[in-house]
Formats: sequence, C-alpha cells, structure tokens
Amino acid sequence: MTSKAKKTLLVSGVALAPLAFVLGICILFVAAVAGGAAEHQGAGGDATALTGQGVPAEVDGIDAVMLAAYGRAAQRVTTLRPKCTGMRWSVVAGIGEVESTHAAVHTIAANGDITPPIIGPRLDGSGTGGNTTPVRDTDAGRYDGDTVYDRAVGPMQFLPSTWESIGQDGNNDGVKNPNNAFDAALTTAVYLCGSGTSDLSDDAQLRQAILRYNHSNEYADKVIGYIHRYDTLAPAVTTGDTDVSGIAGAVVAAVLREQGIPYVWGGGDINGPTSGGFDCSGLMVYAFYQGAHITLPRTSQEMRSVGTSVSRDQMQPGDLIVFNNDGNWGHVGLYLGGGQMVNAPRPGKTVETTVVSTGYWTRYDWDIRRVL
Repeated sequence: MTSKAKKTLLVSGVALAPLAFVLGICILFVAAVAGGAAEHQGAGGDATALTGQGVPAEVDGIDAVMLAAYGRAAQRVTTLRPKCTGMRWSVVAGIGEVESTHAAVHTIAANGDITPPIIGPRLDGSGTGGNTTPVRDTDAGRYDGDTVYDRAVGPMQFLPSTWESIGQDGNNDGVKNPNNAFDAALTTAVYLCGSGTSDLSDDAQLRQAILRYNHSNEYADKVIGYIHRYDTLAPAVTTGDTDVSGIAGAVVAAVLREQGIPYVWGGGDINGPTSGGFDCSGLMVYAFYQGAHITLPRTSQEMRSVGTSVSRDQMQPGDLIVFNNDGNWGHVGLYLGGGQMVNAPRPGKTVETTVVSTGYWTRYDWDIRRVL
C-alpha cells in the first residue's frame, strides 16, 4: 500500500448486515476520475444505448428508493461521463450489494436520505475489516464523525477524501451527501466510468473498473456475479400485454426510473428533479426530453396544445393523459399500457404507477395527447 498524494482510499465491505462482504480497504486513483466531474449537458452519447436494460419494477432485497437510485445513476452518468458506455442499473447495484447489502436494516426516505447514517469502523490499522494500515482523518469528522481516523461512509462506502473529490448530487437538492441513495449511486457510476473511454458491457473492461473501486479479484468476482444475476431480471418496460419499444419505450423507461422520487410542487426539468422532486408536469418534461429529446411545455394546461388528440380506446404507451380533476386540467400522467400510468400525484406522495382504467381517475374528463 502506498500513500502518494495522487491516490486516496476507499473502504469496502463494512459488516452492516449479516451478508455484508468484508474486504477492508484499497487504494483508488482519484486523479483518473476527478477530472470532468461537472455535467456536460451538450455532450454526445446515446442514452438509450447506454442504459438499454430497463430497471425492473421491483427486485427482492432492494428497497424501491434504492432501486430508483441505481436506475437514475445509470441514466445520468451518460451526461457526466459521455465517453462511458455500457453503464446500467445492475452495475451500480452490484457494488451496492457487496458494500452494504443495499443499505439493509436502514431506513431510506423518498428523497434518498438514509437513517441512521452508514458509518464504517475506524480505520486505525487494528485489523478490523481487514484494514492493517491506519488512515488518518481527512475531513475533520465532517462525514464520518471521527476527527482522528477516517471511516468509510454511506451505502457505497466511500472514504471522506474520495467523496470530497468526486461526490455528486444525485437528487438535485443542492447537497452532496454520501448517506443519500441517489448521491451515492451517481457517485459510484461516475467513479466506475472514470474519465476515459470505456465500455462496461465488456466484462474485461467492467472488471478493470471494479478493480479501480477495490483492487481485489475476490471483490471483483463477487460484484460481477451480482451484476450478471441482476442483468437477467426483466425490465419494467413491458406493461400489460404491450411491448414498449422505440422512442416510446425510451420515454417510458425514463419515467419508470423515477419511481420513488418525492412530489415537489414546481419540481422537475429536462435534467431531472429539482428541489429534490417532481410535480406531475415536471416529470413529463423530464421523461420526454430524456427519452425522445422533445421539450414539452411546463404546465399540464399547456400540454393540451401538443401532439394530436386521441380517444381512450386508441391510447398507446407513451401518450400523455391530462386530467380535469380540479376544474383547471391540473394533472398529467404518462400512459404505460395495460390500463396503467406513471405520475407524480400530490404532496406527500412519490412518483408511482397507478391504474387509470378503473377507479378514481375514471371520474374526470381526459385529454389524451399523442406526442410521439
């Protein structure tokens, strides 16, 4: 182990749950990934190709918010690291499984905040977690509460010095918090991609990326095993009896990745949630831009002027449904097929899939707009 200035440390495998994998610490090259951390909104790259595997509706053992964070990280990294291809939710989830069993036994709020915070053991060289080299404090206890030695933090177990260098704001709330699922997942995706050209759909390049995260073949074998297992799970881009593909499929995939994100009035734009969430129309603006590069007007009322009007019996996945549930056409959702839509319902709720073919929403007038 070396202590060169251009290197920093990251701890993996803190025993936070019975199945957590303990491997101690390793040296990571921060310089390889620190450059270019700012978003390149105008950069090239095919988001559909990079995140071609959609996120399943649910996965046993993964909290819904954590799953949403993995999917969102795989999507957003395409602008942060446009030279990186092959990133998908399963890659980030493989790290999350090994590092903290997806923040098991912790509470994950809708905005991604994890309580109690995940703090690893003191890295004092005593051998705990396999660590035999002391790691002196680098953050004055800001992230880990320890002013003498460092401790790994968050569900992805970053050292404070690593987090300070490349930490990301994954839920757009203005804070980079290693104990936030969205922030930690996006930072992991950025770290794995590095700053050069890489294709993580190639197992050899994927292994090299994981070895940068933790220079242990045993660790890499374990993570890749989970990635391959997750890759076999069916994505949630098939709804009802309808296979959603093409541009409509990309829009549907984009909106489904946001399930679990809180409702925030006025929240959301083409880049994702703002102030930590979406309102109903902000969610549509985001999904259509990310999936189809179409910029919708900002309000549900204005969305009644886009595309063409279709009847309920003609609805297809990817259609907008504007509802007159308040006398002012004040709500909008995205039709998935199978009598379901995705929407950001109201304060206190999160982005969710709900039935529209029966029940509450059938009471109101609909204006169905085909934009795609």
